[in-house]
This record gives sequence, C-alpha cells and structure tokens, in this order.
Amino acid sequence: MKQRRSPISRLELGLQGMSAAERVALWKDTMRAGGDVEVIDEESFVGAFETRTLGDLRWTRTRSGTFRFLRGKDRTQNVPVEHVMVNVVTSGRVHGRIGRRNISLSAGGVIFSRLSNPMDLIVEDATWLALIIPLNLLTGSFNWSPRFDGCVFDAGTTQAAMMAGLLSSLGQIGETLETTEIACLAQASIAMIASGLGQALPLPGKPKKNVTDLQAAIRRYIADNLSEPDLGQERLCRAFGLSRAQLYRSMKGTSDIAKTIRRLRLFAIRRDILSGEHLGKTIPAIARRWGLTDERNFRRAFVTEFGYPPSQLRDWGSTLAGRIGEGTCLGFDLEQWMLGAHLKAEI
Repeated sequence: MKQRRSPISRLELGLQGMSAAERVALWKDTMRAGGDVEVIDEESFVGAFETRTLGDLRWTRTRSGTFRFLRGKDRTQNVPVEHVMVNVVTSGRVHGRIGRRNISLSAGGVIFSRLSNPMDLIVEDATWLALIIPLNLLTGSFNWSPRFDGCVFDAGTTQAAMMAGLLSSLGQIGETLETTEIACLAQASIAMIASGLGQALPLPGKPKKNVTDLQAAIRRYIADNLSEPDLGQERLCRAFGLSRAQLYRSMKGTSDIAKTIRRLRLFAIRRDILSGEHLGKTIPAIARRWGLTDERNFRRAFVTEFGYPPSQLRDWGSTLAGRIGEGTCLGFDLEQWMLGAHLKAEI
C-alpha cells in the first residue's frame, strides 16, 4: 500500500535571537498566502505557526500576539484556486469584518470563510486551528452557499464542538499515512463540515469531478516550469493548444495568471536567499534563476510584495536560516500549495 509522510513544519518567533524587524518580516511572509499583516506592537510581538499537508487538505495551528489581518479587493479578485477556511479559536479573541459581516469570536468559536472573502480582522493574543480545503472538494459533495461566507458558530454550540474536535484530531495523526487513510480523512472532514453547515451529502455513487484534467495539468505545468523565463500566458497557450480566451475559461477566470507566476517566483527567490545555499551568487543571479531577468523590475516587485529590499533579506538570512530552518520557507510552501498543482481531477 502506498504511503505518504505528513510531518508538521514549524516556525517559532520568540523575543530572543532576532530583532523585531526580523520577527515581523517573517510573520508577514508566513501569513501572506492568505492576506496582509499589520503588527500593532512590533517590539513585543511573538508568534508560532505549524502546518501539515493531508492529501488535498491543509491543517495549521497558529499562536500570536496582536495583529491586524487584511485581505483587500486586489487579493480577492486574483485568487489562483478558491479555498474554504475553517478556523477554530482556542484562546484569545478575533473580531472585525469578513465581507459584509461583523464578527466577534472568543475561545471555542468557529469561523467559516473563503479565500476570496475580503477581511479586516484584529487578532488579539490568540491561538487558533485551521483547516484549508479547496472549494472544489466541497462542491463535489454539497453546494457551498454565499451565506456560509463569514459564518460564525459561538463557543458551546454543537457545530463549534464538532469543528474543534475535528481540527484538534487532525493535528495528532501520525506522520506516515496510507493513501486510503488520506482519502478517508478528506471524506470524513467534508462530511463533518457539511453536517455543521446543515448540508446533506448525496448518496454514494460516482464521485463528481472537483478539478478538470486540464486545470490540474496547467497548474502542475506552472509549478514545474517556474524557473523558465518565458513562462506565461503565451507559453501556456502553446503548450496546451489554447487561445487566451480558452485558457482563462479553463481556469474559470479567477486568477491573473501573470500575477500568480510572479508571486510564486518572488517567494522562490526569497526562499533561496534565506536558505544560505546560494551565498556565492548575487541577488540578481538568484532572480534570473527563477526567470526574473530585469533587475530593476525585480527589485521593485520584491519590495512591493514583501515590504523590504532583497539585500536586507540577505543580511537577515545569514543568521535566520541556521536558527529557524524550514520555517523560513513556509510562506512559499503555502503559496505553492494554494496554486492547486497538487489537486487531482477526481476526489
């Protein structure tokens, strides 16, 4: 029986061993796959992040000081693959807006949302668990309704207890899983989420397609050819025999493909700089390695994306990579995963 490893990757940002600027920069990068971060008190801010991949599901545990989490229209209108987030607050408080809804949640509460929902939340010294699921996995079993966006269940409700039990148990599963076990986890998770939202699952039968073969192939192609300078709309059209209109229809028009490719490249460059494995290369050489050949435009895009120049990151990387290891790359890992290249054509 084929097996997969599902280890938990960790990032720990404490007050010792790194500056406030380094802590905040790493936190922003880690959270960037979902939105933008504004830290209230940078000098005292600490945080911890854990994540594991369970087939097509992503589980996370996050603990942090107070910060503001923002997801504006520029992010919600360019979502590569739509995902649903189930968040269980285990300590602290989360309040603000998701879409048009005002929310306020304390320990034990649950929030449902999508990656394309605008957000403006204040996270106050909180710990929370999350399960991130490609929307197509859910809609293959039940109909997701806009009324679920920003849906909240307070502590003490049956729905909150169900979701807390599910997310807590997913963090305790062993590292090595058989493929059949991963499939059971996905099916059981979807069934519990459907029940919590008052949705009935269809009778067993032929599974619905969650992602078309063409969609999955395009996403895999982007992930596999990210370092090629000519990777873009024209190359994708040639590779798959599509017109531009067909390409965007095949991706359901939810993503600015060029912007998606650029973001993934910037995260790959950031990972290489932090890794310490390319100290003999200049930063422009690392950028060229990932297909960004115009030095001026690359530096401008890097500062726009991360809020600091790549030269500053190299200064931090000489010490951070050795202390934090793979945790410095979690932002890139999440961006890659949310691209959806891992998704299969069938559930």
